[in-house]
Amino acid sequence: MGPSEKSFNQVKNILGKLDRSIDQIRTKRTTPPAPMHPSAEATRPAQAVQAQTPRPTSAFGRATPIPPTNG
Repeated sequence: MGPSEKSFNQVKNILGKLDRSIDQIRTKRTTPPAPMHPSAEATRPAQAVQAQTPRPTSAFGRATPIPPTNG
């Protein structure tokens, strides 16, 4: 005896919702962001602007090298 018609439709509806959700997220990720209005840029918090500034890079990235031990 297979699944009932009601169970089949419930699973079908859940999978349809998941497909739509995945499509919406994919669309958000692949479309470029809309340009911001100039007044909105002026009201951004300073922390957000500071977070976008590039940090100096080194050969070790953010990690600090362990000094060699003489022993």
